[in-house]
Order: sequence, then C-alpha cells, then structure tokens
Amino acid sequence: MNVTDYRNNTLTYEAGCQQKFKIHLHDFFGNTSSFTISEEGNKHTLQKKEVYGYRDCNGDIYRFYSNAAYKIVDAGNIYIYTQERNVTQTKGFKVVNDYFFSTSPDGIIFNLSIDNLVNAYKGNEKFLDRLENFNDDVTAYEARHKMFKINYLYLRSQK
Repeated sequence: MNVTDYRNNTLTYEAGCQQKFKIHLHDFFGNTSSFTISEEGNKHTLQKKEVYGYRDCNGDIYRFYSNAAYKIVDAGNIYIYTQERNVTQTKGFKVVNDYFFSTSPDGIIFNLSIDNLVNAYKGNEKFLDRLENFNDDVTAYEARHKMFKINYLYLRSQK
C-alpha cells in the first residue's frame, strides 16, 4: 500500500491469506532496500522506499521507513510503532518490543521518549505542559480508552 491507500484503508496489491502468498522482507542480515512478494510461483520484487507498507494476515499494518518495517500499534494524533528485537539470555533469547513514533502517518520515525516528543511537538505548549508532569512509562497503554497514554495525553491537551 502507499500512504493514500493507508489513509483510505485500501490495498494496491491484495491477495487472500488462504492462497500461497508470502512476503519476504530480506531482513535476516539487516535491513535491505527491497522485498519480494511470492504468489503461486510468481515473484514481484519491490523497493521499500516506494511502498508505504503492508497488512499481514492478522490485520496488522507495517510501515516501511529507512528500509525497516515498523508495526503500527496506535494511529492516533501520535503514530506509535513497535519493532521486535531478540535479546539473548543465559538460555536462548527473549523477544522485546522497541517503541517509536511519528507525528503523521508518513512522518519521520523517532525512538519513543519524552525528549523526542518534546522536540517533535515544541510548538504545542499545552501538550508540553502535560508532558512535563507525565510520570508514567511513555509506552504505557490506556486500556479504558483503547490508546497509548501518550496519545490520550495529547488528545486531552487539545481541549
């Protein structure tokens, strides 16, 4: 999909999940600039910089940015993304999520931190005042409102 497709919740190229359809991101040895779509023997190679992202069979949407795929986990006023990372332990490894954000669906992606939020929203005094008193984890989720707390804080600063 491209960013217009994302905003309109449509896909440029769609295949059913029941078909022999697979996306190969080629990220095993680092982020590469292309990915391949395989469908019943046909292969299409696309450049990540020319595609906004993709939706997987679970309905999760991923955005490409700097040749990496970021899962969109909250599409409020602040777009929040995750990427899984393997952390080695004494016995194997565990998967942890790293959190990122952008100010728009196609904006620059930053690490999710108070400092980066302050820099990104320096013209929004009401939001900055609320951030100053924010004592929660910046990755905390507000189950009652079904959004990340930082997005709820932003929403409250608009009133």
